[in-house]
Amino acid sequence: MKHLSRIMVAGMLMLLIAALVVPVAAQDEPAAASGAPLILPNFGADPATFNPILSNDGTSSAIISRIFPSFIGLDDDTGFWAPGADQALVTDWTVSDDNLVYTFTLRDDMVWSDGTPVTSADVQYFWDAVQDPTVNLSGSFVDLRDKIASVESPDAHTVVVTFNNPDCNAIDSAGILQVVPAHYYSQIFPERSDMNDSEENLNPQVTAGPWNFLNFRPGEQVTLAANTEWVDDVVVPQGWIYKNVADQTVQVEQFLVGQLTYMGVPTARVPELGERVANGEFYGHYSTRANTRFLSFNMADPNNPQPAVDEEGNHLDQGQHPIFGGYTADGVATPGGLKVRQALNYGMNFEEINEGVFAGLGIQMPTHSRPDDWAFPTGLENYPYDPDMANQLLDEAGWVDEDGDGVRECVSCDYLSVDPAFAGSPLEFELLTNAGNTSQEALGVLLQDQWGRIGAKVNFSAIDFNVLVDDLVGQTYDAIMIFWGFGFPFDPDGISAVFATSADIPGSGFNTGSYYNARVEELLDTARTLPGCDLEERKALYGEAYTILHDESPWMWIGIAQTLAVGQLSIEGWDPHPQAAAEVLWNEESWFVAP
Repeated sequence: MKHLSRIMVAGMLMLLIAALVVPVAAQDEPAAASGAPLILPNFGADPATFNPILSNDGTSSAIISRIFPSFIGLDDDTGFWAPGADQALVTDWTVSDDNLVYTFTLRDDMVWSDGTPVTSADVQYFWDAVQDPTVNLSGSFVDLRDKIASVESPDAHTVVVTFNNPDCNAIDSAGILQVVPAHYYSQIFPERSDMNDSEENLNPQVTAGPWNFLNFRPGEQVTLAANTEWVDDVVVPQGWIYKNVADQTVQVEQFLVGQLTYMGVPTARVPELGERVANGEFYGHYSTRANTRFLSFNMADPNNPQPAVDEEGNHLDQGQHPIFGGYTADGVATPGGLKVRQALNYGMNFEEINEGVFAGLGIQMPTHSRPDDWAFPTGLENYPYDPDMANQLLDEAGWVDEDGDGVRECVSCDYLSVDPAFAGSPLEFELLTNAGNTSQEALGVLLQDQWGRIGAKVNFSAIDFNVLVDDLVGQTYDAIMIFWGFGFPFDPDGISAVFATSADIPGSGFNTGSYYNARVEELLDTARTLPGCDLEERKALYGEAYTILHDESPWMWIGIAQTLAVGQLSIEGWDPHPQAAAEVLWNEESWFVAP
């Protein structure tokens, strides 16, 4: 897995950890399948699917990226798309003068596990599935429909991608294209919609990667076996096991007794494990390239989710959230909801969160982009902790604690224009996150307490990850707190997938909070299609968009924490690579652990 190029916007949610102490000395390369299996923890839910077309979560993608090829790969030394990368089809590409047509040349030495060559038809099948409205696609794939005009396969080793408009991020969109066994899928799915609920999705029979699928035991583990005939590298471990652990406490316990080969350290345990790494008990690797923790506010009626526009592109009335606001039927933002969202930002004490959740390793974020990303807007600052401002905004929004019980009630809030009977209703909402992640659960408890101090009653729950995703994508929630990774290499336009009107589709789109701002969409469109793609001009455009999103807060950006990954000293080949997509696991196929 030298190139994890299948890093998705909807993939929502797998931590790629990294930056080490000392690389392990090079060894003579062991024989294929001569080492013990690698055992990694999965403390989330079971994978939902192993079908690349349907994947919508990080747990599933962790398996898919190991048993299916990528279309384009990433260079481990630069972190950018590159021709000829391992486990990827594309060996070269050219671009037309108008920047609309990309012609990709494919390698001819990769085969599926049944011996059938991997060809352009396998990319074509994926694209045809993207065009099929009966297939349950993830949001990131749905977004491709608006960007790509066509995908053609004139011969077995050529793929031609034509974009609707010149796009400075075109190669990122092309990199999302998937490679699936067209010859096999065509046989077992007479209608493409047959794949939606097929048993094949959790028992793939035809794959092509450094690992072969062996079995999936729900609630226990996924087991992969070394592909001893893999064309790119010698796969040294006998297998790769994704072992379910009940929670992060159990994960650490199992690692400490040698039952896990590698793990990302829960934030609360970083000081302890970091000291043991320094003492030479384990290999360790620190990184600031962590997924951003964010909180999404629902700005539409969660009891009646509706798409933003109809088939003709006309805006639909999506209702309003009683607390977080939204838009009137003619698309005008409700001012009270904005003040509530801003008040919750001012009511967050990040210093307290950093000490209580991030073990002092946290970095508060004003947007999804990190300060070292090229598009980060100069001068954009975090919301300060200011409970006085939070209280003032809530007062202005018509939420007042009239009965003195510590919880504000709607006295003159915006929602009275929708339902006058809402008068006197408490400022009360549900906050959800994924169960089993101890730092997320601790963060939820802290926010519950902090917002309680400004008069908001927060009902916090940690629930099954797949249920959480269903609530998020289905738009049936009040507020959800989760991780989000915007891809690697960094794509400043990644936010289009979550804040564009076209992505506001209950059940599939990623604009799950139903945010709408025509200026933001204009800025993102201009930055993406700017003639010449000048970085400084694009940075200014993205900066304005990021600033609006920061001020209007459809999402509340919380922060990132320096992360630590640890490995057993029995690993030969531990060699973290800071620029690789998977900083530690980039060369896992060459790791040798004595059986």
